[in-house]
Amino acid sequence: MMNPEEIILNLKPHVITQEDRTVFPTFSKPQTHGGFSLSPDGKFEKNENRKRYLFVPPMGKIQVHLGDSEARRSQRLHLLQPSLDNILLYMEGKGTAFLHTKDQVNVEVNHDIVCSSEVLELILRTPYEKEESWTLAITKYRNTIYISPVVLSEPNNSPMKEMNAEWIETLRRHFLSEKPNTLPEPRGSMEQTGQYHGVFSVTINGKRFIFDAPVLAESVLNYANVKPETKEIFTDLQIRPDNMSVDEWTAHNRSQALKWWIKCFIVGIENIHVAYVNRHIIAHTIEKISVRKIFRDCETVWLPHVCFNFMARLVENICSFTASIDCHKTVYLLTFDAIPGKISYKCYPGRSQFTFIPDWFRIMLEERKEDLIRGANVE
Repeated sequence: MMNPEEIILNLKPHVITQEDRTVFPTFSKPQTHGGFSLSPDGKFEKNENRKRYLFVPPMGKIQVHLGDSEARRSQRLHLLQPSLDNILLYMEGKGTAFLHTKDQVNVEVNHDIVCSSEVLELILRTPYEKEESWTLAITKYRNTIYISPVVLSEPNNSPMKEMNAEWIETLRRHFLSEKPNTLPEPRGSMEQTGQYHGVFSVTINGKRFIFDAPVLAESVLNYANVKPETKEIFTDLQIRPDNMSVDEWTAHNRSQALKWWIKCFIVGIENIHVAYVNRHIIAHTIEKISVRKIFRDCETVWLPHVCFNFMARLVENICSFTASIDCHKTVYLLTFDAIPGKISYKCYPGRSQFTFIPDWFRIMLEERKEDLIRGANVE
């Protein structure tokens, strides 16, 4: 295969204008559509059996020595080959709920963009990202754009990142329960539980996104002022040192706090739980912190307006350069080079090693045509 031409987009993510800081794009409140489970080795499961509820002891006082644990987090499956199989399998299992047909000819997904939360998080962090580059695989098929992360080489994670991930995994074993307001059952230190993914939709500047995201649940009974129809409240569990220098706080607010805020905002999480760890690697307190407070503490460092204005512009560019080819085989590789702040793409027409829309999904769309037409006639 010939190396395709690189096209540089006229986008400067690190250049932030006054308009970027003051005008927020149209954004709808995230809606939830249920979810699915992933087994410990990452296989899709058509149920919610792996949903876990965060249990926080009274007053948030805990005593967990993170350094003593033998737990090792499950190896993350880095997408050397792009894939959206999990959310596509979820949509397939919902019949025609996420489909529509135009003029009773072609069946289409009834959203403009299908992706994972990782895609949204990578894009939204871009204006403030100076170190970590990314690559996204993009395909337009039947008027819907599909976007998957892809890692072109094995990432070299720092030992500190690996350690933090192991510590969070240890905390999850201690404080995640299968039932709300219930102490977790004891588990072996090496036992893995898999992960629950919620499916969400949002609209940004008129573009409808549907995506999956790993989330933790929290009991509705823990909140006094919730609407009666509220069935689920999602949260997150993170860690940070209990004593940081001014420089450490600055680095935390610029990087980790932004990641926490974006991860929560796109799925509608209003409060997260942060476990404080002392210099002896003992987690001693879990504090509930509002996502709004995270932003207020960091508003001199980063602004949500900047993140979402950049996303809106990038999506406009994606819609533009994919407009001429509507084909399940064709893939565009969109790359952000963090140091110079350059964004470019290459087009791989026809089937290639990057093609990621599975054949079964195309067949499913055709098979659902009669169901949609029959439903429309009944109405």
